[in-house]
Amino acid sequence: MRLHHSSTLTAEYFFSYAQLVMNSRELSVEETQQFMEDFFFKDDPLVYGESTRQQFLQAMDQIKSQSK
Repeated sequence: MRLHHSSTLTAEYFFSYAQLVMNSRELSVEETQQFMEDFFFKDDPLVYGESTRQQFLQAMDQIKSQSK
């Protein structure tokens, strides 16, 4: 998937992406977050900007609250 640095990805996007990663790789929520930090963000949390980062964190919080 090609991403442009000029657009902000939504929490819904990250929520769906994280669920796909969790289900396909059979990872826990914490493992999924680490995988996305490494793979998607390339170990640079702000590579796509602060707004995208905040949307990612919001989605991960939502997933964590649903998995309790």
